Amino acid sequence: MPPRIGGSRPRTGWRRSYLLGLGTILANPKAAVFAVSFLPQFVPAGADAPLTLTMLALIWVVVDTLWYLVFVWLIDQVRSIFERPAVRRRMERISGMVLIGLGVRLAMETR
Repeated sequence: MPPRIGGSRPRTGWRRSYLLGLGTILANPKAAVFAVSFLPQFVPAGADAPLTLTMLALIWVVVDTLWYLVFVWLIDQVRSIFERPAVRRRMERISGMVLIGLGVRLAMETR
């Protein structure tokens, strides 16, 4: 097991992370339902529907993949900042105050 840094979770390999993400998306049919209901409106009249839908789906996959690669890279770049003990304490305090504030607001709310 890799050593823990600053009390954070140990790093996992890319293969495990990939399989976890793949399992999550395969267990979630909302993406497929959305694609089936969203993409057909972009098929021009008279076009080969299966081919056009396949091309649209592939474009969607490429765009999403590029977006998530940039997002993961960016998060990896700033992770060292968020792993600092002082930053973690400050984030925990702020999130705790927000939760307490929301709880007080909910308690004070009348119907």
